[in-house]
Amino acid sequence: MKWIYVALIAMASLLVSNGAVAYGPQPLALTMTGGINSIGGQNYILGQHGSVDYASVMGQTLNPHGSLLAYSLTADVVGASVSGHGTLHLVGTTAGGKSITLDARISIQNMVPAESFQGSAIPSAFLGLLTGTFSTGGVSSSVSLPVSVVSPFINTYGGPIVLASLDTANSIELVSAYQFADIFYSNVQVFTVSVTGTVGGTPVTAGSATLSTWAMENLRAGTEVEAGSIAFQGMNPSMLDSSGFYSGSSVIPSSSNCLSTYGFSPCTTDCTAYLPLLMGAPDLNTGPLPSSGLCTITGFISSGTFHTHGSHAQISGSYRTVWDIPSVSFGISIPPPFGGSTITGSVSSWSTPS
Repeated sequence: MKWIYVALIAMASLLVSNGAVAYGPQPLALTMTGGINSIGGQNYILGQHGSVDYASVMGQTLNPHGSLLAYSLTADVVGASVSGHGTLHLVGTTAGGKSITLDARISIQNMVPAESFQGSAIPSAFLGLLTGTFSTGGVSSSVSLPVSVVSPFINTYGGPIVLASLDTANSIELVSAYQFADIFYSNVQVFTVSVTGTVGGTPVTAGSATLSTWAMENLRAGTEVEAGSIAFQGMNPSMLDSSGFYSGSSVIPSSSNCLSTYGFSPCTTDCTAYLPLLMGAPDLNTGPLPSSGLCTITGFISSGTFHTHGSHAQISGSYRTVWDIPSVSFGISIPPPFGGSTITGSVSSWSTPS
């Protein structure tokens, strides 16, 4: 049987001699710019059970002290279409001591886009129909009004957000924080417009990267976790063409952490002045509402790790992406070194004799 082992050893040696020739790991450093191409699907879950900052219902203004507002809303966004539902319960008294109660349901049927992409959009507000019962002084009446509900996407870290009816009388205006607000993203498509850097001592002069992302965003905490696929294509050197997976986390910057996250301040912009436009409510009576703090534009900071495998190399590394303000692109309005996406890692390559 010894000759069998000798033959197997010879065969193994032959395979190695005719197979791929491996090279040691080479350092990789890339800088990328790009943005969102399509937002894919989004699922919103929003709710509050607590005090109300401001409430006016059917011409009656409630005393915020002692008033209670409880609401919940879920909405599904597919491309540029949205559907969903919500409930609302408000109890309180006016300055004159008159009791007020509003119990209603909301049917979400449309949205106002905050950002639009290729066949998809992120809503700044949800549009729908509120139906229910309004009671004051022991007298009840039915209510049916078109309404706009601000998306927590444009006011993170707990709000406050606005719900307002879209009738010319502004029959309902509510301002309140939220206890929880989560967005679940699926199949978000991210692309790059430039990729430059070095691999070993060789410049990277061409190429692009695409990502498909699934993410869960906690707007109350200002955090996100994400994972998905990543692919490099058209790269020069071509050995970097590869595909694989990545995972990471993100943080939404606030006015208090601009310097630690972005390196400069301010990194948020108040957009309360544009709230009627963002709500699709040009006739909204903003007089009694706060003049700031109802809408905030922010960026995004992402970091994580990835691993890809191609015909001639495998790449392992980490990334850090500083998104622009607003956070739909990176490295465009805030160019490197402050903005953009940076990748560091190592490339293990091999060549196959022709």
